[in-house]
Amino acid sequence: MVTKVATLMAVYRGDDPLALVTALNSVIDQEFTELVESRLYVAVDGPVSTEINSVLSEYNNRFYRVLRLERNRGLAFALNGLIKELTDEEFVFRMDSDDRSYLNRYQTQLDFFRQNPSIDILGTDIIEVVSESGARRRVSFCRGPIDALKKLSWRVPVAHPTVCFRREVLRRIGGYPLTGTNEDIALWLCCAQEGFKFDNVDQPLYEFTVSSNFWRRRSVSKAFSELHCYVSGIWAMDGITWKYILPLFRFMLRIAPQGVSRLIYNSSIRHSVPIN
Repeated sequence: MVTKVATLMAVYRGDDPLALVTALNSVIDQEFTELVESRLYVAVDGPVSTEINSVLSEYNNRFYRVLRLERNRGLAFALNGLIKELTDEEFVFRMDSDDRSYLNRYQTQLDFFRQNPSIDILGTDIIEVVSESGARRRVSFCRGPIDALKKLSWRVPVAHPTVCFRREVLRRIGGYPLTGTNEDIALWLCCAQEGFKFDNVDQPLYEFTVSSNFWRRRSVSKAFSELHCYVSGIWAMDGITWKYILPLFRFMLRIAPQGVSRLIYNSSIRHSVPIN
């Protein structure tokens, strides 16, 4: 029996064409130990450079669907467009256009799902690579659905680009809430309200690039948007509770001077450890 899987990837004008090639190859070259039909869905979020268009043209015959948006609408809008294009896939993977999936990522996640039928949303540990220095860190996320709910008020249970969904999750949720730049947090809160269960593979199966733009994107407006997202989600799930302290503390860290933010970001608070 063939397992059908989809990968959702969005591309926009700020992407690095060389990194895009690496990301695409890391999906196309996935190694499977079973019969898998892997379908790559790509959204082009507004006008892109000639170089990016050249990459997309070169890989065009490897795409299952390509959705082109006339103007940049943001990641959540682009991914929702791809979700509407899904057909009969059983599992749906996420992938960012400037990162790299290890070649055993998909099969490892599929195996985990089969061994844990109660899990609906599955991520992996990641290796963060700082583009400027080459420094590498392993970052871990929730360990089981109970741990995920316990930490959901202040920390994402899964790393968004590492996630694989059972198709039923997206059928019921419908797609990403359009809440500014915090589409992943809003989605996890919605999924938790619906009773979906999170977990992670206890292996780093994904390389996440921390570029100089990463810190520039962590603006005050984004921090406020994130705080609103957490507060709305906590209210929907728990009403009046002490848990609002946690996203408020997270917000304070977000708006702290960059040196402080970097120190916290690289600390053990995030369950991260440096790799030599």
